[in-house]
Amino acid sequence: MRYRYPLALILMLSTSLTQAKGALENPKPDDPVSGIGTIYGWNCDAQTIEIQIDNGNRFAIPYGSARGDTQKPCGDKDNGFVTQYNFGLLSNGEHRIRLYVDGTKEQDRNFRVTRLAEPYMRGLEGSSVVTEFPDKDHDITLTWSESTQNFQITSIEPTGSHPLAGFNGLWRVKNSAGNVLFQTSAGYRNNDPWLTLSMLDMDFNSLQIYSGLLEGRTAVIDDEYSSVDAAFEMKLLNNDEMRMTVLHCAPVSSCNIHTGDEFTLLRKETVGQ
Repeated sequence: MRYRYPLALILMLSTSLTQAKGALENPKPDDPVSGIGTIYGWNCDAQTIEIQIDNGNRFAIPYGSARGDTQKPCGDKDNGFVTQYNFGLLSNGEHRIRLYVDGTKEQDRNFRVTRLAEPYMRGLEGSSVVTEFPDKDHDITLTWSESTQNFQITSIEPTGSHPLAGFNGLWRVKNSAGNVLFQTSAGYRNNDPWLTLSMLDMDFNSLQIYSGLLEGRTAVIDDEYSSVDAAFEMKLLNNDEMRMTVLHCAPVSSCNIHTGDEFTLLRKETVGQ
């Protein structure tokens, strides 16, 4: 028996097969990008692959890398294209990327850039712990990488194996009449766990920054660059409470705190509850 298929169905199937012959995979539509990343995708049969960013000149992308996942639609594997691109060269906000295959525009989409002050930042250090990621049983540490101008995963540990993430947050002094706000951030410096504390006195519009080595749930922090030489011991008591002990403050005439004074800091979200 001979079957007859409507012309519309034949055209639809033909179009589907044609559309399956390649794709620009990164950046995706409306994707946020930053730092030095990659532009990549695949095409079954091309002579040249070119990219255009906004209204700039087209530039060719190396083509023909092995992509085993393209074996089924293409019949072979040498179909990948990829290039490195510093998205920090672009301004913050929305941009447009166009893919050209053998001179014909195949794809056209927007993506979003978030960049730092300069296209390539040198000498920066920083890290942060993201809890319960990629699942509730693990925490990851993100550390700044100068070579990629972005943060990279530098460790994956069981959830709660270190208290770094618990130190991060905004805090106020319990039962204090003053208007002082504390911002704490824990990470790694030169591979050592490190705590940084910013103390903002909003009554006097002053800011002091202290930092120091973290050992377990305790850190000794000081500020060597202030006219007032002060040091504190910070001990994380639980997720919403931290104890701050004055180790020293000099000159005494400039200090309204004394050695041995203790203050209880409450995570800002719990104050007044």
